[in-house]
Amino acid sequence: MGRLWFARKLLTHRKRQFTFGYCPRLIYSQTGVWPTTDDELSHTTKKEIDAFWKEKYKRLGHEPIEDEDDGDSQGKKYVLSMFPYPSGKLHLGHVRVYATSDAMARFYRHRGYKVIHPIGWDAFGLPAENAAIDSNKMPDLWTHTNINQMREQLQELGCHFDWHREFATCNHQYFHWTQSLFLRLFQAGLAYQKEAMVNWDPVDQTVLANEQVDEDGCSWRSGAKVEQRYLRQWYIKITRFSKSLLDGLSDTALENWRDITKIQRHWIGECGGYRVEMDVAKESHSSAGTNQRLLPASRLNLWMTQPELLHGISFLGVRRGHVLDTEAHRGRCCGGHQLLKVHAICPISRREIPIIMSDTLPYIEDTEAYVGIPCISEEDKNISSNFGFTVPHILKNGRLINSGELSDLSLAKAREQVTQTLVDKGAGGFPTSAKQKDWLISRQRYWGTPIPIVHCPSCGVVPVPEHQLPVELPKISHFPKRGISPLKEAHGWLRCSCPRCGQEGQRETDTMDTFVDSSWYFLRFLDVNNEEQPFSFKLQEAFMPVDLYVGGKEHAVLHMLYARFMQHFLASEGLVSHWEPFKRLIMMGMVMGSAYKVKDSGRYLTKDQVDFSVKPPVELGTGASLVITTEKMSKSKNNGIDPQEVLEIYGTDTTRLLMLANFAPGSPRDWSEETFPGIFSWQNRLWMTVAEFIDIRQNKDHSLSCISDEERKEHEQHLWNAHNHALYNVTYIMEHTHQLNAAIAFMQALTTSLRKVPKILMMSEVFEQALANQIIMLSPITPHFTSELWAGFCSVATCSSLQKEVPLMNQPWPEVDQDYPLPLRYFIKGEKPQQVKVPRRMLDHLSPEQALQLVSKEKNFQEFLQGRTIVDTQLKILPGLRASVFFTYSVHDVARAKQELKKRKEEKKKQKLENKMKRKQRAVD
Repeated sequence: MGRLWFARKLLTHRKRQFTFGYCPRLIYSQTGVWPTTDDELSHTTKKEIDAFWKEKYKRLGHEPIEDEDDGDSQGKKYVLSMFPYPSGKLHLGHVRVYATSDAMARFYRHRGYKVIHPIGWDAFGLPAENAAIDSNKMPDLWTHTNINQMREQLQELGCHFDWHREFATCNHQYFHWTQSLFLRLFQAGLAYQKEAMVNWDPVDQTVLANEQVDEDGCSWRSGAKVEQRYLRQWYIKITRFSKSLLDGLSDTALENWRDITKIQRHWIGECGGYRVEMDVAKESHSSAGTNQRLLPASRLNLWMTQPELLHGISFLGVRRGHVLDTEAHRGRCCGGHQLLKVHAICPISRREIPIIMSDTLPYIEDTEAYVGIPCISEEDKNISSNFGFTVPHILKNGRLINSGELSDLSLAKAREQVTQTLVDKGAGGFPTSAKQKDWLISRQRYWGTPIPIVHCPSCGVVPVPEHQLPVELPKISHFPKRGISPLKEAHGWLRCSCPRCGQEGQRETDTMDTFVDSSWYFLRFLDVNNEEQPFSFKLQEAFMPVDLYVGGKEHAVLHMLYARFMQHFLASEGLVSHWEPFKRLIMMGMVMGSAYKVKDSGRYLTKDQVDFSVKPPVELGTGASLVITTEKMSKSKNNGIDPQEVLEIYGTDTTRLLMLANFAPGSPRDWSEETFPGIFSWQNRLWMTVAEFIDIRQNKDHSLSCISDEERKEHEQHLWNAHNHALYNVTYIMEHTHQLNAAIAFMQALTTSLRKVPKILMMSEVFEQALANQIIMLSPITPHFTSELWAGFCSVATCSSLQKEVPLMNQPWPEVDQDYPLPLRYFIKGEKPQQVKVPRRMLDHLSPEQALQLVSKEKNFQEFLQGRTIVDTQLKILPGLRASVFFTYSVHDVARAKQELKKRKEEKKKQKLENKMKRKQRAVD
């Protein structure tokens, strides 16, 4: 039934042993004696190692980076894992994310960087409020209790966070500045209220953004079928930055975005049109005559590919069910279209534009309204004639007429002028896509950041002044039933004075979507104690952007888009110096587990309910057939694994290693016990290697078989090559690709090489250096296990270059030897990258001319040059790792170049055919 299942059964017995004073002392750091070489590494020993070194490093403490320090010669590395929600328990997905970010932060510290590795809590949100409703435990108490639990779990996982930077978004020291940023958006015309059809979650009784509804029309959180309702909501005009956000995805500073770039581009859409915003008015009749009455929160957002034709609009159209399509607004019908008793107002000329309701107009997909322009559409002309609308004539010989200040301008010049005028009037004018919608941030709940707005009967919508921030949530002692926000019943909090006129008004009772809280948290981490502003410009200039952002792929749209928007907005305001907040991403795949479903009923079973004694397994007791699949871990499928159980069985470092090995970070991680033995075996082999190294060094066993000088040199050369090969690859992977599973594989190969050489070589400096570097390379992933190995190793090590007095966590990262050959890569069009091996001492100091000279000696490059002349050479060097040389060439003999190209294609085709035949032969054999 699996090693983990049996271990759970034994766990209670083990705990009982420790309760009655049984506590084995098996580790060198406690006894001063390394266990004998006959003792295999047990899970008990691993856990004792974890406990000892956690306590020791806790006493040593962690020296924080001084805020004014912008880094030493190596520079800075800002490593950030995505904001956790304090649900109270870590799941294995958390373990994967935080073990990865912690390993990378530790690696960068070894490399000599100033590392920022903070942690905090995305603490507002629906689960806390729903828990309060169900259990009458207030959200603040529920949240802070969970934060304390999860903090302990992260520490149990061995994560070395900058705890002095910790904060929770529900603390007023943080949401004060979230509200301040909202006011900036409001003052810039980017935060507004509008009545619109919204997605309503009937279970959580709140509004959802479009992005929070899945492809089946269900809520991303509750799973309920989403309903459509009309409500007046707060929006942030993210579309104002659509073009900026789209263009930013081409920024060369972004590294390893790959699929995320595609996802973001798809979500934003092509910015092939412009936003034009028009107020909507209704005619009102009185004894004084007919006048306009603006409909509150009913502005129409138009999308126009030709905004220069604004003065040629004859009518607008909306679909059936639009907020303007009410019984009171419906007027006469004509040709299948219905005239509404409201009209739009042109933001420039102030003329009235009729609005019709129709489902048969050729709407552009995803747009709110149809724009009828008779001068470019015969159908629009017919509709206008049928209704008797004015048909403006605005085009003559490719220039505008009857268009006010745009008259006599070319279309291109008019577009430039009209869009700027619209921007100046706060009525659009910016390029955007038809697809992207503004960000709906209103939530009808209590546990969120209050929106700092007062509604005054005289002044209307009034922002709360900065000096009155933060607007805090009222204290409550109980929750009403689900669906009623306590803010509506907190009358003492609700009633307040208008900041503008002093008259009694009411506070806004909607709170902000939690994605607003997490849209700027990475900036606050840099300046967590600042009471004067959200963050210091100097600090963000020194430490932004985030160098490595680690989190789940599921946040590639929502959180990433909103965080990028906030950064672009702040950059446009001159508050930050970088337009993109995240430089490089590690987007983690899901953690998967085996799911056991009864074939007939579809009911999911726990592992304890499965009979594994027969093949294939069946339901225990009934013998019912099962469908066994690998699916994302979840409670509903009974296939989740509690990380606490794994930690209690295997210990901290083994859990980290199990999670990070075998699967690339971006791939789904199948949590299968079948992969465990290989990791346990590697740990044991490394443990035994250190044990034997200590034993041989201490006892200087003369009975060891001697080898000839020639054999010694051969083995030392092999070990030197293996050690440098592993060091080169692990360093490159950790620094540039972050495929930790691949780095672990190279380390495992080095352990194999260390085990293969004759034991007499353990007396050599080559072996000592290789083993030292093996321990240091593994330390970011298993810091406690390797600290124990290091302590034992240093007790007998004699190499003068080792800094034995320095704790392992502060050891400098080892360097590839100067004589080791490293790759100088070059590129031939249509071919895989080629390379020349160059000793490191030469490669680190190559000039472009020298690189060209080395590559020119290669036969395939000489053949490629037939008919071509190199006109420019570019060289990129990664010191101690590799170099890449790029060429620009001209063709001076076209016929010769074509002939050479044809020859290479034929050789490539021939090689491909030979490889295919070899594969077939191997299959037969």
